[in-house]
Amino acid sequence: MKVESLIPAFWFYTGESEKIKLNWFLFELACKLYEHIESSQNKAIRKWLAQRSEEQTAEFCAYFSKRVRQSVLAFLEGPEEAIKMPEYFVSDYCHANTRREYKAILDIASAAWTGLLQSCNACTCNCIDERYMRCEFFDRMERGGYLS
Repeated sequence: MKVESLIPAFWFYTGESEKIKLNWFLFELACKLYEHIESSQNKAIRKWLAQRSEEQTAEFCAYFSKRVRQSVLAFLEGPEEAIKMPEYFVSDYCHANTRREYKAILDIASAAWTGLLQSCNACTCNCIDERYMRCEFFDRMERGGYLS
């Protein structure tokens, strides 16, 4: 059975050499961000969502996740103590936001980041430690899902 996702894994690589664990980690971050946005009860987020289709929200989550790549690397490789998510990571993609929406989106992105790091503790993939190693999950997703 083919598993469909609003955020396809192939958005995170262009060729075989980019099917690495770091890109899988960014894919997971985009999915976690999407989950957090969709389930949020924050009024600013609900308003922001009402102005976008599910596909547009998925595209934003993928864009944002790719945009924080350098911040993620700086955090993982040190000396950064926290990931940086400046407002312009949102405003470069979504131009017509209110200050409240920017803050709400960045708060949700921070919560998604924290949630992903907590999930990493239980995962055996070791995306963080082996970030430049090939990731078989991209091939599995092409075949239909994680378990394929």
